[in-house]
Amino acid sequence: MIKAVLFKSEKRFNAFRDKFAEYGIECIVLDFAEQAWMDYDFSEIAFVIYYPSFEFTSNHPLALQQVYDNLMFIHSKFPGVRMYPDPKIIHYYNDKYRQFLFLHGSGFPIPRTIPLFSEESVKVAEEELGFPMVIKNRYGASGGSVFRVFNRKELLQLFRVSRMDFGNYESAKYFLNLLKDRGFYYYLLKEKRASYPFLSSPLLAQEFVTITRDLKTVVRNSRVVEAHWRYQADKHMWKVNIDAGGVGVWGKVDQGALDVSERLARELDASWINLDLIERNGEFLITEFSPVWHHYAYKEKPSFVYREDYNIDVPLEVSLDLEKMIIESLLSDEAAKVKPSGGCLHSGVNALEGILASA
Repeated sequence: MIKAVLFKSEKRFNAFRDKFAEYGIECIVLDFAEQAWMDYDFSEIAFVIYYPSFEFTSNHPLALQQVYDNLMFIHSKFPGVRMYPDPKIIHYYNDKYRQFLFLHGSGFPIPRTIPLFSEESVKVAEEELGFPMVIKNRYGASGGSVFRVFNRKELLQLFRVSRMDFGNYESAKYFLNLLKDRGFYYYLLKEKRASYPFLSSPLLAQEFVTITRDLKTVVRNSRVVEAHWRYQADKHMWKVNIDAGGVGVWGKVDQGALDVSERLARELDASWINLDLIERNGEFLITEFSPVWHHYAYKEKPSFVYREDYNIDVPLEVSLDLEKMIIESLLSDEAAKVKPSGGCLHSGVNALEGILASA
């Protein structure tokens, strides 16, 4: 019987455990909040799954602890154990600056971006990008800690907070505004934790590209297996995250978006990668990427739109079952390791019967 370790997480833990049981996989549950995982012998384990959730707000550096530190510790001691998230790209998880360095250095199409290292960088951003511009905290997910600024005062405010420079009016105003935010008190009283109030250097200044939609793609072994557009719900939205009110649409995906997504997966040698893209004048620009992504189930929301021109080969009933996709891909990789000439065992999406027979 195949053995797998599932680490406890706030989200999707039960769904993954149920899927293991469905496939007859022995599931060992470990918890990063306890000491035992550090001494656990993973040598008989086929694969490890941990679906990260932020115990801290997503812009808090400690939100990366379990992924950056703990998973990579396991990978370093047991490199033969397959893992989700993909250890080859964990280095980039939730870190927009590291992503920028790779994308910029590798010549991928991205919005014009200027890291804010100094007040001189702030001047360069103001001159080259103009206002409004987008400011992204180094750490953050799901649209959190992303700001649209309209003038130099707002820009300096965020920059100075990121540099821990609190002896000025701009920084004081930033913290006063936090205390006026109802969300701050909601999390403080309901979740018993406060939002992380600081920003992490370097912030990224980015040109503001006017859009009515963006695109998310999911790539498995250099092949896009799922993609959907996120449309504005109204003209006042400038971020189109579905949780913030955007509308999910599964429709035709341009070849340019498929090409740049699959190229990034190849260059990173990623087994799984999720990209966010925006379109400008027919070109698709990568705004960020991650080894982890969130999936809505098929027809989960009544507002979702499924168009007949959707042109990704994998059926949505398959690709929108995140736990199934991940487990089947790991089973497929394990079967291929055991039977390297196994022919049909090259894809977890297309070879379920063969994989389960091998299991």
